[in-house]
Formats: sequence, structure tokens, C-alpha cells
Amino acid sequence: MAKSGRLEEQIYRHLPGVIAVLIAIWLLFPFIKIDRSDYAQGKILVYRLAFGLMIMIIMLGKMGFDVFFPQGIARPVSNTKSVLFLILGILLLAFVIYIIIQAGALFMSSYPDTSEFNQ
Repeated sequence: MAKSGRLEEQIYRHLPGVIAVLIAIWLLFPFIKIDRSDYAQGKILVYRLAFGLMIMIIMLGKMGFDVFFPQGIARPVSNTKSVLFLILGILLLAFVIYIIIQAGALFMSSYPDTSEFNQ
């Protein structure tokens, strides 16, 4: 009985973080593939991007604080937690770079050709 109570306590302890990451993924999902048809919803998409990235950066900071400054003096940090922290940081950085490149490509494709003005 004590083991099931401990498992339930661990589930409740990790549940808010899991929910926050799922919400962030849902907010950022439209940016995996974005095209000109999404321009009409540009304002909403900017807010989704801002809130999604904000949640992911906060979760990365929280996880980094947990990895580098664990609660308790003699409590070791697992290698799995350290590896997950590095992977999440790299994925977040790669996603931000991908979005910046994609936004630049969309801007360049929609920018008027300057040779048309010279004729």
C-alpha cells in the first residue's frame, strides 16, 4: 500500500511539468510547417509562438535549476536527468533557429523583386 502511495505522489509531482510541456508543444505545433495561407492568422500565430517558446524556456530553466542545484545536500542527480536537460536544450535551440530560417525564407519569397522597379 505504501508503494502505491509513493507512486501516486511521484505522478502528482511530475504532472504539472508534463502538462506544461504538452501545452507548449500544442502551441508550437503550427510552426512545424507554415505557409502563405497562414498569414491571415498571423497575429494569433505570433502569440502562440511567444507563449509556446516562453513555456519551453521556463521549463528548460526549471530543469536546469533542478539538475545543477538539486534539493538536499547529499541527493545526487541522475545521469538521465542531465542527458534529458541537454537534449531539451539542444532541441529548443534547433527549433528557434528553424523558425528564424523559415520566417526569413517566407519574408524573402514575399518581398517584391527590386528589378521590377528599375524597368
